Amino acid sequence: MSKIEDEAGYQRSLSWLVSKAAMLDDPLIDESAKTKLREQYDLVAAKVHEYRRGELVAKFLGLKEQYKILGWSYQEMPSQAEQEAPVTEAVQTQANAPTEPEQAPETPPELPKAKPDLSGWLD
Repeated sequence: MSKIEDEAGYQRSLSWLVSKAAMLDDPLIDESAKTKLREQYDLVAAKVHEYRRGELVAKFLGLKEQYKILGWSYQEMPSQAEQEAPVTEAVQTQANAPTEPEQAPETPPELPKAKPDLSGWLD
């Protein structure tokens, strides 16, 4: 099995693991088929772990050395800075291009002023 390419492949691998876990739990499955399926399951699970560790290494660069100390493998991925494409000049000019002027919000009509009630002193 090759490496997991993107998030969609990662999600497909996770759903495959869930579906095959139910098959491995079946007591009626043939032992030779179960052994073969268990090997495939372990391989896919290892690739899922490597992909996830690669995501974490790309996000937190200090994990790379920690994983090497532990002897854990991870999938090489571009770091967060490399993933964010530099802003091109065309995009920048579009962002700075004038747009239609905004209209001022309409002011609500003024309500008639209330007449002071002077009968309050009678109470």
